[in-house]
Amino acid sequence: IAQVHRARLPDGREVVVKVRRPGIRPVIEADLRLLQYAARKIEAKFPDLRRFHPIGIVQQFHTSLLGELDLAAECRHAERIAANLSGDARVVVPAVYWPYTNERMNVQDFVDGIAVADAVALEIAGLNRGRIARCGAQIVLKMMLDDGFFHADPHPGNVFVLRDGRIALIDFGMVGRLSPARRAEVVSLLFGLVERDPERVTEVLLDWTGRADVEEGQLAIDVDAFIDRYHGV
Repeated sequence: IAQVHRARLPDGREVVVKVRRPGIRPVIEADLRLLQYAARKIEAKFPDLRRFHPIGIVQQFHTSLLGELDLAAECRHAERIAANLSGDARVVVPAVYWPYTNERMNVQDFVDGIAVADAVALEIAGLNRGRIARCGAQIVLKMMLDDGFFHADPHPGNVFVLRDGRIALIDFGMVGRLSPARRAEVVSLLFGLVERDPERVTEVLLDWTGRADVEEGQLAIDVDAFIDRYHGV
């Protein structure tokens, strides 16, 4: 969708400039039309696959991807999350330079940090990976469960650790939203996993799926096996 370049403002501040690729919108719109066509054909030809909601998945992808084309919207997302996390000194969200930002380009502070997946570099820098993991998890839970508005693309290229141990989040083109009711359900599900309560987890999953033809006993067994595999890891 875009390319990112380092730059320097006239006053010397280091920034990154994100520029949308020329002509990318019609290419993406054409691809999305092909996906929508394929999803309709799948649901019509293979009724058993309708439970996976291919049309709904493509529609969600359509909305998310077209939203990412607006590079100014990405910056509005960043500022909203920065405001939500402003009371946490452990996290950094790059500042936006609005005079240089629009739908096709944005300019933000350059983040000079270590990629969160670079374990060797983190060790050399003397940074505690356990602390980073706990801090990162707390930040994610804060965004999802307290704010209901979260970074939805936190792959290793979008998360950096600064030399002082703070965590920097970048690239807010893709965000997620959770209603208060959905947040309560996620809390219940996570609590069930932590407390080794497969019935609680199963109850939430059944509520989400909305289907009556689920083999509840087998689902509970599968959830129990899942908890055994990952509990305490």
